[in-house]
Amino acid sequence: MMHKIFRNGGRCFLLLILFVMTGISSFAQNFTVNAPNVVEKDEIFRVVYTADAEIESFTTPTLVGLDLLAGPTSSRMTSTRIINGKRTDSYEVSYTLILRANTTGKVSVAEASATIGGKVYTAKGIEIEVVGNNTSASTQTHQGQVTGNAATSQSVRNRGEISSEEIFLRLSFSKTKVVKGEPIVATLKLYTRVPVAGFEDIRFPVFNGFWSQELETPQNINFVRENYNNQIYNSAVLRKYMLLPQQTGEITVDPAEMICLIQVRSSGGGRSMFDDFFDSYQTVKKRLTTSAVKINVSQLPSGAPSSFGGGVGEFSMNVSLNRDSIKAHEAGALMVEISGAGNLNLIETPMVDLPADFEKYDVKSTNNFTNGANGMKGKKVFEFPFIPRSEGIFEIPPVEYSYYNIAKGKYVTLKSDTLRLKVTPGDASMHGGQMVMGVNKQQVVNLGNDIRYISTSSARLAKKGAFFMGSILFFAVMALILLLSFVADRLLARHAKLKGDVKRTRNKKANKVARMRLKQAQVYMKENLHTPFYEELHKAMLGYISDKLAIQFSDMQRDTIREVLEQKGAGDENIDSFMTLLEECEMARYSQSGGAGAMAEQYGKAMETISNLENKL
Repeated sequence: MMHKIFRNGGRCFLLLILFVMTGISSFAQNFTVNAPNVVEKDEIFRVVYTADAEIESFTTPTLVGLDLLAGPTSSRMTSTRIINGKRTDSYEVSYTLILRANTTGKVSVAEASATIGGKVYTAKGIEIEVVGNNTSASTQTHQGQVTGNAATSQSVRNRGEISSEEIFLRLSFSKTKVVKGEPIVATLKLYTRVPVAGFEDIRFPVFNGFWSQELETPQNINFVRENYNNQIYNSAVLRKYMLLPQQTGEITVDPAEMICLIQVRSSGGGRSMFDDFFDSYQTVKKRLTTSAVKINVSQLPSGAPSSFGGGVGEFSMNVSLNRDSIKAHEAGALMVEISGAGNLNLIETPMVDLPADFEKYDVKSTNNFTNGANGMKGKKVFEFPFIPRSEGIFEIPPVEYSYYNIAKGKYVTLKSDTLRLKVTPGDASMHGGQMVMGVNKQQVVNLGNDIRYISTSSARLAKKGAFFMGSILFFAVMALILLLSFVADRLLARHAKLKGDVKRTRNKKANKVARMRLKQAQVYMKENLHTPFYEELHKAMLGYISDKLAIQFSDMQRDTIREVLEQKGAGDENIDSFMTLLEECEMARYSQSGGAGAMAEQYGKAMETISNLENKL
């Protein structure tokens, strides 16, 4: 009996071990490679292969145009995290190759393989761009870091200056020659070979003449190595925009500006081994400005079809009925779906010819698209609700929609097939009353309530009674009227008194407006979310001015805001407070200093500023 128990227990133990080992190997599904995408000739760099389980064997990849200086060397790391009482353990194994590029151009690292848990995993091969050697750039970008090391070039040491070749701001466009409505992607990037400590006075570009939408607004600036003009820089995307030109001609995009704070290491006399310990540092301010860029926008060719609806890109169309058969006096809908890539948001409603016996209602449109390099990609659906008032078989003529195809350089007309709808007899009593549409669940009020049938019943005659004048009811009504007059007089007097206190009334209204505008910013402040708080505060301030002064967001330049506020008589003190607060918000979005106290202070300033402006405007 005991022998049987031990035998069964041994089997269970072996199954448990097999289950655990299988579980461990099942987690080892990540075998990745990390390497720089651009290096200099003769620069020494690392290629690191990482797995989340023990590697039993590692096969070194084939190298083309690269020298293997050391490796592969392995390292292991175990970490434990406890969040809300839940423990998470992680294990990582890395194999590192120390390489040096011996030629310029494209070099490659072939696929590498590793055996993990008895299975062979493969990391994809990579290509690395190698540029000519540049000593000054190499000293700054060897580790791919932008912060943490001070600038040490000889020119900076001697003059405390940063040249425009070491750091600059660039606004690039996916294309500069387009037709009206053709999507453009604009990217604002910072290129640097010196350490950046912070930013001041950031002024993003203003795209007058374009419909614009932000595609990327990084909360944290991440630098990557990039080859620009055969030089290696650390670059970071500050903003990315989707633009749709709304006017023709040569449009000049106003430049973006910012001030970068750069830490510069300075030392006196010659260099020695102790200079790194005794060097002093200074912060140098460098104003960066993008070059003015001109976009040539051509008018769309003449001879556009009558069905042209403003679409520019490449689209397809699908037209359908929500059902093939319907009863009279019931609701139906014709669906027109336009899908593809282009300026989907600016597409106009197609022309649809419904039968005369159909009651037509307001068209509803639904957007389902995302922004990309070729404009919006997805679909836009138009819903045409209707109610047939008679039975029969009805034909809906083909729907046409024309757009301008950029690739083909001509107008393209999309045409649907003829649709047939069978309408069967319905409940005639529904005509003239209220019904609920099955398409969009909205209540539709129909014709017929404005005419009454002739009454055929006998009229009721009431017996003549006593005179109302002088009766008890008469005196009761008069007393009630006097009482109501007294109450109304008291209420009107109190209202006039409150209305006379103009300052109190306006302050109450102004504080209400300020609290409403800054509601979301207060939520972020309570949660101690630094960057979202300043983003929302900045957005609320601009939104208030835009709504109050009827300024479009595309015209929200500092000079324009100040000029309009002065015209409205806002007062120099209030204007200066508003402009200063905008600058402080922009600076704070890129620095983490201040904490909760600074956020509370800025929130109070915003409340006071909006309240003061509300009283003045």
